[in-house]
Amino acid sequence: MPVSRGMVLYYNAASPKEGGKAKAVFATHGLRIRAISPEELGCPVGSFTGLLPKPEALLNERAPLTESIMVFSGLGGPALDRVLSALLRAGVPRSVYKAIVTPGNATWDFYQLCEELKAERAAVEGPSGATENL
Repeated sequence: MPVSRGMVLYYNAASPKEGGKAKAVFATHGLRIRAISPEELGCPVGSFTGLLPKPEALLNERAPLTESIMVFSGLGGPALDRVLSALLRAGVPRSVYKAIVTPGNATWDFYQLCEELKAERAAVEGPSGATENL
């Protein structure tokens, strides 16, 4: 597998087993892995990728997210497709939220990003609440 310059910000709210599967896929594809702690969920996603300065202090008084989230940076197109396919083959559930850092979401913290992803998923799934392609 070629060396990637990409990275993934990974907050695992699921089991250590699921986290291990995901991290193995990331490593196989040459992604740098930045595990996000519950204390860091209030920080802008862009502060972990160099798009924004790092916050001086971690002041997160909110409850940890109950959903796992993967935020990719420096990876797109076919390389991202390969990683996403490998995650499915490894048994990582489709329900894990996934995003790419963009100029539009770099200032969002993980809570806001997760809410946006929930809204997008609900819009795609429609009133039935199910889809085969997520």
